[in-house]
Amino acid sequence: MGTRRDFIKLVMLGSGATYALGVSGCRKPGEMRLLASPKRTHATPQFQVAHAYLRDRAPLPAPYKTESCDVVIVGAGLSGLTAAVELERQGKRVILVESESRPGGAGVQADLAGGRIPLGNVYFVERTEALDSLIRFGGVEPVICPPDGYDLGRGEVVRDLWTDETLDRVISNDTERDGMKRFRDQIVGLGDNVPAYPLENSLTPELASLDVSAEEWIKGFKSQTLLTVLNSYSRSSMGALLLRTNIYCLQNFYSGELGSNLNADRFTFPGGPGALTKAVGDRLTCQRLDHVCVRVTQDERSAQVDCVDESGKVVRFTASQVIMASQKFQAPYLIPDMPTSQVAACKALSYAPYMTLHIVSDVPLTESDVYDTWNLTSEFETDVVNPGSVPGMNLSKHVSSLFVPMDEFARGQLQNPELFARRSADIIERFVGTRTPEQQASIREVYCWGWGHGLVIPTPGSHSGIAQAASARHGRIHFANTDCDAAPAIENACYHGLRAAQDVGTWEDGRS
Repeated sequence: MGTRRDFIKLVMLGSGATYALGVSGCRKPGEMRLLASPKRTHATPQFQVAHAYLRDRAPLPAPYKTESCDVVIVGAGLSGLTAAVELERQGKRVILVESESRPGGAGVQADLAGGRIPLGNVYFVERTEALDSLIRFGGVEPVICPPDGYDLGRGEVVRDLWTDETLDRVISNDTERDGMKRFRDQIVGLGDNVPAYPLENSLTPELASLDVSAEEWIKGFKSQTLLTVLNSYSRSSMGALLLRTNIYCLQNFYSGELGSNLNADRFTFPGGPGALTKAVGDRLTCQRLDHVCVRVTQDERSAQVDCVDESGKVVRFTASQVIMASQKFQAPYLIPDMPTSQVAACKALSYAPYMTLHIVSDVPLTESDVYDTWNLTSEFETDVVNPGSVPGMNLSKHVSSLFVPMDEFARGQLQNPELFARRSADIIERFVGTRTPEQQASIREVYCWGWGHGLVIPTPGSHSGIAQAASARHGRIHFANTDCDAAPAIENACYHGLRAAQDVGTWEDGRS
């Protein structure tokens, strides 16, 4: 049987760096040595040239070639992929540029345990028109997620938390239990009046009253258990504690989280949403991967998108219109003529970094029938996803995926491989320290993935003009991303990709 010092056999970072790492009994990572280190992403030629221009104000080299099309899409996440599929359906000539070496954004996968494991997005709650169009194009079929469980620190993982029967059994304090039931009943009672996305251009006074911090509203139910559950959920799904997220988004998101017994099914794919983005990306021929967008300009005749390719050379794409499907914190630096008010709105949006840690083991570390276990006793991971529980997944080993939201000030840790590996090891040791000796000894490797601007945060006030102003069309430039709503949902991403593609045609009709 292995010891506490050798339970981590291998730590692999999403960048490709690989570390051998021992962990001491005093919970401090040690004996770490680098086994393999490819070039760090921001040290590759395209990022070096891009950073020199955008950060250091160096001149941008002249384009060495120019390509023309009808529409350029910047960003191959779910918004960009949806827009590309719709525009190709319309018969448009499209070029889709993406800075990474694969499409998908937060919806990507890694090859682990004999299968493909989701790294970021893991499920969605509604099969919208835009999402279904992408599903049909990709030729993959979603499945219903297995149920969630809640580790309340009482020696069991609680299923079906929100039913009367379960609440009566596991919450002994009358005030605590009553508060949780009243919250549940309010969410269920919203029915068709759940605050909806996409956002209207201007919220009604009733909806605007929900664009305030959710914390005081939840505290009003006088249940510490409820506050703990929803703070954990808010951090994982909305990027911040309830103090920094609004009631509007919480009501919308949590209406799909109460479980199948309350008619709240959720959906995923074997391999997660990354299975969808991969299938769509494999079929699209218009992609230019490893192309970092550095400048978007426009004149009376066309728009120009300058990108740095993998060799460090500048490529110019000219088109009638551009869809910016990347996150809007970047837009003011890429679009020189963006109006001052729109620049201010883009900079007012907030984004949370996060990391996911995927532990491969010979025996399960979580309940085998539970998809997502909410770990309410941990200060680090909010929840642990079991990708092997999804119907259609056939893994050779067990995988436990820890979701670790990070504070915005900690974003820099993701850019340093050694700091990233050490932080990952510390979190993993704390988690594994709650498992049995047999479970600890069965761990074979860990895969760590991080994204510096992973989730747009639905901050108080973000829905009452900020998101709308940030996403307003600017001449030939349209915007599409979840941050058009300041709400990080797959459904929002697909909707705004489809709407931007449709707006392209409307704009052209209006000019003809």
